[in-house]
This record gives sequence, C-alpha cells and structure tokens, in this order.
Amino acid sequence: MDLAEKLDAVEEIKKLKARYFRFVDTRQFDALRALFIPDATFDGKEAGMGILPDLDAFIAGCEGGLKGCVSVHHGHCPEIELTSETTATGIWPMEDMLKWEEGAASPVRSLHGMGHYHERYEKHDGHWKIAHWNLTRLRVDTVP
Repeated sequence: MDLAEKLDAVEEIKKLKARYFRFVDTRQFDALRALFIPDATFDGKEAGMGILPDLDAFIAGCEGGLKGCVSVHHGHCPEIELTSETTATGIWPMEDMLKWEEGAASPVRSLHGMGHYHERYEKHDGHWKIAHWNLTRLRVDTVP
C-alpha cells in the first residue's frame, strides 16, 4: 500500500464509524447492520452489556435498548492502525448521552457515558467493515 492508499483507508474507516454513530442515533438499524461483516463479534461486558453472540443479537439489543430513547453518540480522535491491506484496528474515545421517555422500559431515565470503542476492521468487497466491536466505559452517570 502506498501512502495515498493508506490515507484513503483510514478516511474510509473514519466515515464507517461516523455512519455507525449516526445510524444508531437515527435508528437506521438495517443500515447499521450493513456496517459489519456477517460474522462480527461483540464484547460489551465491560460496559455492562455482556458478550453478544452475533450480529442479530447486537442489532436486537440496539433496537430494544433504545426504544423510547433519544441518544447522541460521539467518537473523537481515533487511533487507526492498518495491520495489512485488508485489516485494521481502531480505538475511539467516545461519549454518549441517552434519555428515555417516561414509561420506557429502561431502568434509568438518563445515561451519560464516557469510554472507548476498541474495534477491528476488515475490507470486504472493496469496503471497510467492522469485524469486532468492544465498548469499555471509564465513567457512567445515570439518573434513576
């Protein structure tokens, strides 16, 4: 890979993650699903979400957990490392704010979280996709 190809790859991965945040917050779950390889893995145990067995469980968890919720997810200052022409890793400092409406199934009314996404990416059919998703939290503030 020459320098231009490396820069293009990093920029495409940044756009991939930007779409992830937007699709979660705008509840575009079919579009969200398309950002992952079919056999992606999901580890949310450090964030209180457990290990999710597959992409279907991840999408279902997003749909169910965000019912009656307004959410805003941000990722900043990514550290992206290309490990080959078709693989990469990334660490994204993150912040999310979620507020559930009265009567929603959530045990809390609001959540403000800060932490990191640790991800692996693979290039499939000419496009970068998320292969592994891991959310860790440094701090979570909630209102019951």
